Amino acid sequence: MKNSPDFSVVFPVMDQEDHIEKVIRSYHKKLTKQKFSFELISVVNCTKDNSFEICKKVANELPKVSAYELKGCGFGLGILHGLKKARGNYLCWASSARTYPDELANCLKRFLDNPEVIISGARKKRDRFLRSLGALVYDTSCRLVVNISSSDINGIPKVFSRQTYQRLNLQFTDSMIDVELHEKAKKLNIPVVEVPIFK
Repeated sequence: MKNSPDFSVVFPVMDQEDHIEKVIRSYHKKLTKQKFSFELISVVNCTKDNSFEICKKVANELPKVSAYELKGCGFGLGILHGLKKARGNYLCWASSARTYPDELANCLKRFLDNPEVIISGARKKRDRFLRSLGALVYDTSCRLVVNISSSDINGIPKVFSRQTYQRLNLQFTDSMIDVELHEKAKKLNIPVVEVPIFK
């Protein structure tokens, strides 16, 4: 694509008016400081607060930032919409709640070491015991049912090339989009490299 950035970073947003502006600005500041070629794409859906108005305001104030609003619901729906709008050679989805700027930048750098793989963040620390237990049960179930060997199925960020994205042909519009990515990557023999996330 002509004049396309290297990276398009997509993050779905739902009911996050209390912190979404800080998140977008922190991503923008970090990636600009480290001289990445990038765009940030927020996709607000199924929200009941002013998240979209805030995302739109930040998009009007900062270059390389865009905001979209969907009426439908679904974590995967937001990701897929953002990926369709993305202009980057390399694509990424992150969380607007649990991805820190340093982790995002590190995962993008790690991807550049080998653009043939998929980078997937793997959380090594969680803030609550019940969340840790829930993740353990979920990941173990996925390993048993779908035969995916990952320490953190829903780990983020996820980074991959546009060519890999086209091969994956992702369709799931809910939180199972992470499982779909891992399952299809395995079938297509695309390596998934986990990057430890400690925050």
